[in-house]
Amino acid sequence: MNETIYIDENEILNKLGKWEDVYSLPTRMTLESFWYTMEKWSLNPQCMNRSAKKFSLTNKSTYDKNNQQLSNYIFKKNLSGIFLNENENEENNNEKEKEEKEKEEEEEEEEKENKLKKQKHKHHGCEDDDDENENENIFKQDGSIEKDINTKDINESELAIEYLDDKVETIIYKRHLIPRLLNRDPTIDELVYHRKSTNQCQFIPMLNVIDNARLLPFFYPKVLGFNIIYQQLDSIKDKDLINQLLEKEINDEKLKQQKQKQKKNNNNNNNNNNKKNKLKEGGGEEEEIINFKGILKIQVIYFKEFQPKFDKTSKQILEKLNRWGINYEIGYKKKANLDQIVPKNVFLSMYEEMKQRYKNMEDGWKEVTQTDPQKFIYEDVAIAAYLICIWRKENQENGKSPNKPTQRFIDIGCGNGLLVYILNKEGYDGIGIDIRSRKIWAKYDDHVQKNLIEEAILPKDTTFEQYDWIIGNHSDELTPWVPYITSKLPNQRFFLLPCCFYNFNSRFKENDTRIGKYACYLNYIQKVSNECGFNVIKETLRIPSTKNIAFISSLRDPTLTDDQLIERRQKLLKSSNYIDFKPREREIKWVPQKKYQPGQYNPHLDPLNPNNIKRIIRKENKDKENKQEEV
Repeated sequence: MNETIYIDENEILNKLGKWEDVYSLPTRMTLESFWYTMEKWSLNPQCMNRSAKKFSLTNKSTYDKNNQQLSNYIFKKNLSGIFLNENENEENNNEKEKEEKEKEEEEEEEEKENKLKKQKHKHHGCEDDDDENENENIFKQDGSIEKDINTKDINESELAIEYLDDKVETIIYKRHLIPRLLNRDPTIDELVYHRKSTNQCQFIPMLNVIDNARLLPFFYPKVLGFNIIYQQLDSIKDKDLINQLLEKEINDEKLKQQKQKQKKNNNNNNNNNNKKNKLKEGGGEEEEIINFKGILKIQVIYFKEFQPKFDKTSKQILEKLNRWGINYEIGYKKKANLDQIVPKNVFLSMYEEMKQRYKNMEDGWKEVTQTDPQKFIYEDVAIAAYLICIWRKENQENGKSPNKPTQRFIDIGCGNGLLVYILNKEGYDGIGIDIRSRKIWAKYDDHVQKNLIEEAILPKDTTFEQYDWIIGNHSDELTPWVPYITSKLPNQRFFLLPCCFYNFNSRFKENDTRIGKYACYLNYIQKVSNECGFNVIKETLRIPSTKNIAFISSLRDPTLTDDQLIERRQKLLKSSNYIDFKPREREIKWVPQKKYQPGQYNPHLDPLNPNNIKRIIRKENKDKENKQEEV
């Protein structure tokens, strides 16, 4: 099943039908950028279509000009992370115990095989090449960071070698796409052909019945195949065509500006866009016009009896492809630092697995907590999945069994206690402390309730010696204290997800308007962590929250003495004008009182109740005063 059968262009046309032009777009991206983007899109269907939630890569084959196979790279099962279908998952559950025992024995052999494969195939674009780096410890023994976590990976900035090899004519990827709702949509296999001589990338769904569009999942375009083409333009031969395209672009831009001006005049708005118009009208420096380097085209093969409109989808695909290609050329870097410790596929696999286990938590959540279960439950499930991935990696680096829970944790300011509940359920020993209990605590299992403690923390003189990790998940005024407390012990690390802005004494009020208050506060927490002797990784988590940047620490710098750390901690407190830490006072929530209609029994005015005598006397006196005023 892992073999990819080569299918010639003519065979596709004879079997499915003719390609029909749908949309074209001039582009300034180069051919290299085109193939770079197509390679990434082929390795991950989510890049082109976000609705393709689940997938697995089967294999990647290369062919020469005579259609002879040069290589066949078989991807590991479940390489993309999640993404076995439910039937396969049930079958595998029975074999899990056996596989876990065999894993430890096979790890060494797999590493050797992977090294040999890399030497033979050199698949720079394949995700499997990252396996060696996934297990790499990014912290040195002294706690400093071993590599620059902000730099781009080589794999993200270079084409795979088969795209540069003249012997390779065709590259074929086989993918298995899995819909989100298996009970409604079918799964489907897809072949992706990269034809280098004609600069074409063809996506062909493998259908048993060619005339039945219902065999395609909901998110998949309802066509028998679609083809993305890059047509190169020669600056001399195609000079007239390039000039026409440039003239059309300028005219379109002018029309766009005129419409914007009319809108402004109608609405009488003075927005900041006026500045842009003044620059263009007022003789500002004109930008250098870059010629188009090619034309992107998209073609499709329609079903005979079903031909849906594909214009809008085609436009979206080509515009996205154009953005990716140009960003590749200018060295685009994402603002968010994602997947620096745990690879995306590893995290998503863990998250998807845990999401299924804890989805029943939604029942009755809103009635008890008055909060959105979609946000609060799955946010903590994602954080728990991330922590477990880190802890498994930590075990592996320390020569322990990765899947055996060994870390002990304490969550300070645990709030609803859900994170503690999930980690306890996953086998990790730990507790949560908060200044007040929550109603939802009573819904958890008895052994979890024992681990949720209602208590105020006085952080200045507090240590948690029996725990390996301190967790600060939206810990409010305790946030800057997390690295402070952790620094008192040499073998402790912390995970910190800041939310509300506090320093050691009061609300954090500093604000740099150029970067915003949130970024300013994150810089402050990073500075505090460094002063306490930690190197931290600033990671953007994949959670449904705007405050999604976390700090993961190394072990404390072993070169710093206890006296030096005490001095540093005192300086931090002094810089915040620290006097004394006062735990937050218990909130007394106001409950609206019932309104009683005239003549209706009011228990607060019952004369038989001795507690109401003073109230009744006051009411009678008021009534007398009102009558006297009327007279």
